[in-house]
Amino acid sequence: MPWVFSPEHFDIVFVERNKDLREALARAGQFTSFRTIAGRYERLVVPVAAALAPGEDKKVIDRAHAAVSAVGPRNVLAIAAALQGTSIPILCCENDPASAEAIRIETGNPNVAFAVPDVITSNTASEEILQDDPLGIITEHGICFADEIAAAAGGDVRYVSADELRKQWTAKLYLHNTPHCIAAYLGSFLDAQYLHEAMADKAAHAIVEGAMREMQQTLLSITDLEKDFINWYADKELQRFSNTLLCDPVSRVAREPFRKLAPNERLLGAAQLCLSAGIFPENLMLGIMAAFFYDNPHDPDANIRYLVRSLELDDFLRIVMGLETDEALQHALARHWNENVARLRALTMYDE
Repeated sequence: MPWVFSPEHFDIVFVERNKDLREALARAGQFTSFRTIAGRYERLVVPVAAALAPGEDKKVIDRAHAAVSAVGPRNVLAIAAALQGTSIPILCCENDPASAEAIRIETGNPNVAFAVPDVITSNTASEEILQDDPLGIITEHGICFADEIAAAAGGDVRYVSADELRKQWTAKLYLHNTPHCIAAYLGSFLDAQYLHEAMADKAAHAIVEGAMREMQQTLLSITDLEKDFINWYADKELQRFSNTLLCDPVSRVAREPFRKLAPNERLLGAAQLCLSAGIFPENLMLGIMAAFFYDNPHDPDANIRYLVRSLELDDFLRIVMGLETDEALQHALARHWNENVARLRALTMYDE
C-alpha cells in the first residue's frame, strides 16, 4: 500500500493486532519496503504516522482520508466496529468480494469497494534485508484494481467498472490464487521455506503448470474472458511464482487451508468448474490432496492433517469437505487417491 498511497502525499497509520509488530513499528517510526521490478529492487522508506492496537483506530478514523482493509476474510467483521459512522472510501483487499459487502452492511458506508491487488507481497524479506532493517518487507511492482465507487480515495489505484473488476477478480482467483496455493502446499511437502524454492523443483513446477493449464482451458470454455488475456495472465503468474527476489514464505501462501478448500474457493471450487467444463482436473486434485496433508502446527487450520488421517476417506470428503458420494469430484478424488498419494510421496519421503 505505501507504493499505492505514497508517503509523500499521505500519512499512513497502521492498525495491527500483533503486539510485538505493533510496538516495533512504533519504536522504529518507519520501515523499508522493497519492490521487485525487472530483476532488481526499488527501495522506499515508509514513515509510520502511528501504529495502533485494534480499538484505538477510533482516535484517527474521523480524520482519515481513506482506509484499507487487509486483515483476511475471516476477520473483516471484527474491524467493522471501528469503521462505524464514517463514509470515507474503504478499499477491501481481502481476496473475497463478499468481504466488501459484509463491511458495507455492518457499517452502512456505501463507499466500501472491493479491490484486487494484482501483486504478490511477502510478509518478510531476505536475511540480508532483515539484517539492515528487521521490519523490511518485499512486494512486487503491480496494479491495484478497485471498484470505482471508492475513486475519491485517490492514490495510484486503477478504479474500474464492476465488469472490469469482475474480469480481474476471475483471473486472479483461478489463474493466480489456485496455482499459487498449490505451489505452496507442494512446497510444504518439499520442506521449502519460500515459494520460489518449491517452483525450482521440476516435479512440483510441472504440477503447478499443469494446474494452470487446466484452469486456462476451463476459463476459455465457461467464461467470456479473451484467450489472449487468459494466456498472458497465466504466463505472467508462472514467472511471478518463481521470482527469487520476492522471498514469499510457503507458510504465508498456504495458511488457512480450510478457507481455500471452501466449496466455491480456489481449490475444490476450481476443480468443480473444470469438471463442469469437461476437463479432468488431474493436477488440481494433486494440489487439493497436498492441502489435505498440509503440516504446519502453527497454522489456524492445523487440524486438517489429523482429520484426513483419522477419518475414513469417504467420511472425510463428505463430512469435512462437504463432497457427497455421488459427486463427480468426490468420486475422482477417491478413485485416484492411492496413485496421487504416491505421486506426492515422490516429492519427498513424507510419512502419511
